[in-house]
Amino acid sequence: MNIKILISTFVLAALMTGCNSMKVTSEPDLSYDFSPIKTYQWIDGPTEILDEADTYINDDIQKALNKELGEKGFQAVTDTARANIQVTYYVKLKTDTEYTKTYTHEPDFAGGFVYRREQSGWSYDEREPDLNIYTIEIGTLTVLAYDTQRGNRIWKGTLKTEIDRSRSAREQQELIQTAVEKLLKHFPKTTK
Repeated sequence: MNIKILISTFVLAALMTGCNSMKVTSEPDLSYDFSPIKTYQWIDGPTEILDEADTYINDDIQKALNKELGEKGFQAVTDTARANIQVTYYVKLKTDTEYTKTYTHEPDFAGGFVYRREQSGWSYDEREPDLNIYTIEIGTLTVLAYDTQRGNRIWKGTLKTEIDRSRSAREQQELIQTAVEKLLKHFPKTTK
């Protein structure tokens, strides 16, 4: 367990690359009345998700979520009886492959004349431009909110971004805060 905490701290500290690469989706329960929400309680995430090897939890993200939820007018409580909603979050990591063209002044398809011995003559061959291949890491932050009384999910927010491990600790913390702000901006309107 300690190694998982150590890995998650390193990975999540490097989670965000910048605002432009952050993609947010929001899935509210359209039949739910969000207006009376004033309090929230932290709960553990779904066990089947948290037990997966590519899933992480990080205190820095929870601190950023607490700050942003507080700015939205919500108060954190520990007593389930006082909580209007229950909130959880998790991060999933995966690697992906990205392809980019090599920059040249040639058109997309270039070719040339090639002598073919078997045909005893010249012919023209097309060739595709060169590609650069990169392996990138993608992090997905998911926040779930549940109605405390009924236990049904009322909102799911997801933020997906490329991970950049080269940023300083201060920059990483700022980007985590920016990511949380961007994600919770999509939480349905409530009364303050």
